[in-house]
Amino acid sequence: MIEVPPSAWKGHLTADSYLSQPHKTIQLTGEWEYYPGLLFSPAELPELKSIREPHYFKVPGVWTKSFLDKGFLAGDGYATFHLELVHGLKGIPLSIKVPEMESAYTLFVDGERLSSNGFVSTSYQTGIPEYRPQIIDFIPKDNQTSFLIQISNYHHRKGGPAQVITLGRTSDIHKQYEFEILRDMLLVGSILFMGLYHIFLYWNRKKDPFTYWFALTCILVALRVFITGNKYLVQLYPNLPWEIHLKLSYLSFFFITPIFAKYVYLLFKPYFSRRVYELLKYLGFAFCFIVLVTRSSFYTYLMVPFQIFTLFGALYTVLVLTRAIRDSLPGSVIFLFSFLVFVTSFVNDILVNNLIINSPLTIHFGIFMMFFVQSIYIARNFSKGFVDAENLAIELSEKNQTLQKVQNQITILNERLETRVKDKTIELQSKLDQITKDMKLAKSIIQSVTKVPDMEPHIKVDILYKPTADVGGDIFFVKRIQDFYYRFFLGDATGHGLQAALYSMMIQSEFERVSAVAMRPNDLLFYMNQHFYDKNADLQIYFPALVMDFDFHQSILRYAGGGVQNQIILRKKSEPVILENTGPIIGILEHYRYGIFETKVESGDRIFLFTDGLFEELNEADGMEAWDELLSVIQSTSDLPFQEVISSIQTMLYQKMNKLSWKDDSTLIFIEIT
Repeated sequence: MIEVPPSAWKGHLTADSYLSQPHKTIQLTGEWEYYPGLLFSPAELPELKSIREPHYFKVPGVWTKSFLDKGFLAGDGYATFHLELVHGLKGIPLSIKVPEMESAYTLFVDGERLSSNGFVSTSYQTGIPEYRPQIIDFIPKDNQTSFLIQISNYHHRKGGPAQVITLGRTSDIHKQYEFEILRDMLLVGSILFMGLYHIFLYWNRKKDPFTYWFALTCILVALRVFITGNKYLVQLYPNLPWEIHLKLSYLSFFFITPIFAKYVYLLFKPYFSRRVYELLKYLGFAFCFIVLVTRSSFYTYLMVPFQIFTLFGALYTVLVLTRAIRDSLPGSVIFLFSFLVFVTSFVNDILVNNLIINSPLTIHFGIFMMFFVQSIYIARNFSKGFVDAENLAIELSEKNQTLQKVQNQITILNERLETRVKDKTIELQSKLDQITKDMKLAKSIIQSVTKVPDMEPHIKVDILYKPTADVGGDIFFVKRIQDFYYRFFLGDATGHGLQAALYSMMIQSEFERVSAVAMRPNDLLFYMNQHFYDKNADLQIYFPALVMDFDFHQSILRYAGGGVQNQIILRKKSEPVILENTGPIIGILEHYRYGIFETKVESGDRIFLFTDGLFEELNEADGMEAWDELLSVIQSTSDLPFQEVISSIQTMLYQKMNKLSWKDDSTLIFIEIT
């Protein structure tokens, strides 16, 4: 049966029977004599007791009042504490381990000042806080020892003897302290090694960013273990200011929550709400920012709210892990187990630090257990990845062997195919050569039939002809019927290349045949329409065309258009004349009689005949607007010399289209009456 150590009552602690056992140490807990608002030496104690009764204070404890009553001064104050200990160890070397008090103290043992932290004072201006745990060795001159502690606080939310003094034989206290150092260094080294190991894992495989955040959490936890507890950082750097040490202590705790939340969020992203993660992240960093920019007398009050905030995050994480376990996510059970161990130790330390219970601090062990299991969890994931990679490598090797066999078969087939392709290529090249010859012949024929005869002194002609292929669908003929009579024909056959060439030759042949009998333009369109309707119905040859005759005996222009767009006459000193359509396209209606338009012409008149490819790209969505733009371009050339008109129109059209070519065959015949 474990013997319960005695505790003080009304300033007296009798522990001689307990300490008579070897290797026993005792914590000086219980009721100490308490003199609030007084700082006095051991020599003044008897006189003080003669004039007033002492109060009694339960140690460990704090004198902090309610924040609602005193605000940020709730922990300010000073007092003296006294305890008489009966130990029965006269002449035996003893030691006391004195942790930090809140937040400055002076300790007297049997009237002799043996230990202090900071400077105890009755005012804020002269008080100096300090955290420096110490072990004090002494040899009692009697079986009873008197302890008197002066404590003051003006820099922390908690004031008073919040920590416990431990007494025992010198060898036992030092062994205990050495064990704590060994334990803490093993803990720091193990957690720090885990952090560095996972940093290198992330460095070599950035596809798993959760290892980076786990490593940061490990480093922060290792730093916190080094800063708190036995305060190893202060022992390494004795001149480190108390305010900086305390800020590091708080920041090492406050940063853990948002960083560890990032780690859990990345591991269990399908189950972890992004909004909750953002709340944990930004609120956690807000706490850290407040610690950085405020004094300890302010930010120490954040500890309890932050502990509640951290517990909220921990409870939500448990909920996330429960959902992951429900969906049988690999590793979620072991993750939950380690996390619950951590949360349990964390809650224990919250209760201890807030003096709700008195038990050993367990957070370091909870942290180590959790991070050790987390490392195993991550290692399992990487190991599983390596196993999967090995299995994939074996599978890939088998697939490669199969692929090699298939590749050999494909090579044989390719060799056969290359032979056939070579034969077909020779055959196709032969046909292509023949087609090229046919195209050259067709182009030569079209060029021969579209030659413009000499029409001096009556007419000057300039032509813009832009087929999209060697042979286009646009076809025009200029024929001198008599010395004073000229006929212009402009059509738009279907297609390009060889097909357009064949259609063009059929149209040209019919034009030559009927020109001998057709006295007027509308008669020529009538005969051509009837011919293509009767003779070529199976071929479905339909095309727009226009015919314009010039009779210089009478200075008359006669015009007929079948399915073409409006044409333009620019008079020298009047508005332009628009030549409108006089019938449907050729080959679509039987026995259709086309209309005719006649007008007088005189020297200086300019006539523009064109196909729709010339202007349709000016505005593909609105044909009327495109035609208006073309009319505007043509009118702008009215004052230009004859030889500059075509080139100027071409340039302006390119600028409006913002390109240097047409998608469709385009033809413009420019005629000037001389």
